[in-house]
Amino acid sequence: MAAFNQFYNLVGRNFGALNTVVVALLPNKGGAASVSDYRPISLIHSIAKLISKVLSLRLASVIHT
Repeated sequence: MAAFNQFYNLVGRNFGALNTVVVALLPNKGGAASVSDYRPISLIHSIAKLISKVLSLRLASVIHT
């Protein structure tokens, strides 16, 4: 809950770290040899996922107005 309060009040110095993403390549098949044999996935911070989920749920209830 403290993380949500800090985000709401914009307290903290490291909000730029919330925007960082790690891109990982997972092989589509065994023995992948070329780049086309991999699929990229992005791994974002869990706190960024939680904040975006809470914001989207709150926005969904009032978006029709």
